Amino acid sequence: MTPEEIFFFDNHGYLVVKNALNLEELTRLNAIADLHYPEVSSQVQFHGNSISQWGQDYVALIDHPRILPYLLELIDSSFRIDHDYCIFMRHGARGMDLHGGEGHEGDHWYKWRDGRMRNGLTVVTYALSDCKAGDGGFICIPGTHKGNYLQGIPREVVTQERRPDYVIQPPVAAGDAIIFTEALVHGTRAWSASYERRALLYKYSPGYSAWSSNYYSIEKYEGLTDQQRRIMSPPSVGGRPDVVAPSR
Repeated sequence: MTPEEIFFFDNHGYLVVKNALNLEELTRLNAIADLHYPEVSSQVQFHGNSISQWGQDYVALIDHPRILPYLLELIDSSFRIDHDYCIFMRHGARGMDLHGGEGHEGDHWYKWRDGRMRNGLTVVTYALSDCKAGDGGFICIPGTHKGNYLQGIPREVVTQERRPDYVIQPPVAAGDAIIFTEALVHGTRAWSASYERRALLYKYSPGYSAWSSNYYSIEKYEGLTDQQRRIMSPPSVGGRPDVVAPSR
């Protein structure tokens, strides 16, 4: 991460990584998603769990070379992937209340220690489609990962009945990735665009920590690299080999 990216994340609790995926990756990922999304269904929202089982292109996102350096900086070299899923939304799909915050559910935390940041559960959201300002999708209250009085957020703001200026929706283009700490107060705004929102969420924890009680079963995957196996291993303190950054 550049010094400016570290500064931005430390103060905002999230960061947009532009062009994390290239056009070829986007095309393949969307083509595979077409096979799993119920196109003929009347559903306006689709949540698919364990999308890393959708094939090698989705496995590759576990330690994508554009994102891996951020995870090493934001968590540390013993990080593990905790769980993954997708959110696909059509026009009219409902949002989700604001949630999260420091200490919420035990693994939602952010600290600055010994000259660098540390995070608990951390999310990488890959955008497979554009999400323009006002469309809906990911929203947050910047800076609340370090907030001391989150109970002051009014209930009508949590439920999005009222939308004050301090709740923002960062616009992203297809191929961008939003990285944020679960210590940040965040949610999902109802989808108002005529085209679909397609978001892939890969969530990571420190190596000793877990949010999900369903650990990865690597026997369900083919062609895993040693590093991917390492990242998918259950939580532990001892015996975790370091994850290494891709060579440049």
